[in-house]
Amino acid sequence: MTSETASAGKIRQYARGALSAAGVGDISLVPVQQVAEAIGLQRADLFELGEDAPPSVREIVKRLKGNVLGFLSIEERKYFIDRTMPVSRQRFTESHEIGHDALPWHNAAFWGEDHTTLDPATKKVLESEANQFAAELLFGAGRFTKQADEYAPGLEVPMYLSTEYGVSVHAAIRNYVENSRHPIAVLALGKYTGQSGKVKRFDDQTFESHSFLEKYGRLVGMVDPSVGVSTYPELKSLLDKQTGGAPTCEVTLRTTRGHVTFTAEGFTNGRLNFVVLHKPSRFSGQRLRLISSRGFELLSTR
Repeated sequence: MTSETASAGKIRQYARGALSAAGVGDISLVPVQQVAEAIGLQRADLFELGEDAPPSVREIVKRLKGNVLGFLSIEERKYFIDRTMPVSRQRFTESHEIGHDALPWHNAAFWGEDHTTLDPATKKVLESEANQFAAELLFGAGRFTKQADEYAPGLEVPMYLSTEYGVSVHAAIRNYVENSRHPIAVLALGKYTGQSGKVKRFDDQTFESHSFLEKYGRLVGMVDPSVGVSTYPELKSLLDKQTGGAPTCEVTLRTTRGHVTFTAEGFTNGRLNFVVLHKPSRFSGQRLRLISSRGFELLSTR
């Protein structure tokens, strides 16, 4: 299983096994270290290696310092994390390294950012699989999606649940959109305009739910590779913000069903702008609404 990416179902199966081993299958905020310990791994600070660390590990860390986020020594049954990262990033990196250990075909002795002994194509596949495992672990192997889809579609849902699950808003938006039963999509745009006054469309961060894809087609086929405020004036309010959300608006796109008007809700993390698109329905579930700059509150019931 090193030439082709393992199926999402198989990776979810191993994530569920790790959650079960730790006895945390029904917990939103997954205790990642507890999961690691349940499968026999110990956590350590990446840049506080003691003299008892294997020379090969110390040499690799020295070579990668300043670039590496996490590192796994399968032989030593330890993973090392850069503890200066934001907590949500630490949690994902930890889960990623656990994935290299939990997925049995990832059987190299050491894992770090520079897999210099690996074929580049193999490295890409294995890193992708470890990322998938991390997402499955942190989002409860489908628990997040089940909970999110109980609410009416909207950006407020992943923003609200990101805190409960201990993940970044960016990660929550992606997981939400990719797995939702609702027809919903997210468009990723650059943060800064060039001389043209436009921002770049980031296709590798633009996703649709299966329902959206079936109904309307690929989002990248509806939006130009570069987007400017002359075409979408509402974009300016998002570009002007350092972080956080922007006022909701409506955007009309040419889909496989002709021109369709979507509710558009924007969020920026300071590096990318994300625009969540959906067709609201009064029958889709209860609604989450942002009520203050400090948090979210559920205002209405089903």
